[in-house]
Amino acid sequence: MDRALQDALNLLLEAERAGVVALDKLIAEVEHDELRNFLRGSRDMERRNAEELEALIRGNGGMPSDKTGPFAAKVAALGTIRERLALLSRGQEWAARKTEVALALAPETGPIHDYLTAMANRHRAEVEWGRAEVIRLMGAA
Repeated sequence: MDRALQDALNLLLEAERAGVVALDKLIAEVEHDELRNFLRGSRDMERRNAEELEALIRGNGGMPSDKTGPFAAKVAALGTIRERLALLSRGQEWAARKTEVALALAPETGPIHDYLTAMANRHRAEVEWGRAEVIRLMGAA
């Protein structure tokens, strides 16, 4: 595996792990059932992404990182749930951009390309749907 691609995939892997940690903590604090369920779905997607990225790295001769990115601590440091949700949304945008960077380094066909394309699309959709859901649910709370 090309070193630049491995580094890009490991950056995403570490970020997805951080997303899981951040969402776990936020889920424990949210009292609104529907919002908590929405966040669980997001966390489960982050967890699947981390598992798939690790498998792609390993399956293509690379070495997956064992680290978790700093994002979870940044989310936890914020004072309100609204601020944390806003940062999570920006984190999804960041992940979509970084996924597209990794995609540019990936072979033009094959499992890495296919997975990164789907992952970028999921992150973009999550950003848009998440904004609408958070606005709706926080307004109802």
